[in-house]
Amino acid sequence: MINLSQYEAWFVTGSQHLYGPDTLNRVAENAQKIAAALDHSKAIPVGVAFKPVCTTPDAIYRLCQEANASERCIGLITWMHTFSPAKMWINGLKVLQKPMLHLHT
Repeated sequence: MINLSQYEAWFVTGSQHLYGPDTLNRVAENAQKIAAALDHSKAIPVGVAFKPVCTTPDAIYRLCQEANASERCIGLITWMHTFSPAKMWINGLKVLQKPMLHLHT
C-alpha cells in the first residue's frame, strides 16, 4: 500500500504587484490559513503545503519547474487573489507536468 502522507499538493496563490505590499502581505496570510485548513482536513489524504504568492510570470514558471522536479509534489492547488492575468500563467502551465486544481472564489 502506498503511504500517501509522504506526498503533498502545493497551494499556490496568484496576484499582482499593483495591489501593493500591504495587500499582498494580507493575501499571503490568508493563503497560509487556507493551506493550513486544507492540510488539516481529513478528506485530503496528502499534505497541503503553502507556497509564496506568485506575482510575476518568472515566479510562476520557476514554481512550475520546482513542482515538476519535486518527488513529493503531486500537483498544484491554485487560488487567484482577485484578478491575476491569465497571460502571466501561460509559460508556467506549458511546462507543468503535474495536475492542477484551480479554486474559483
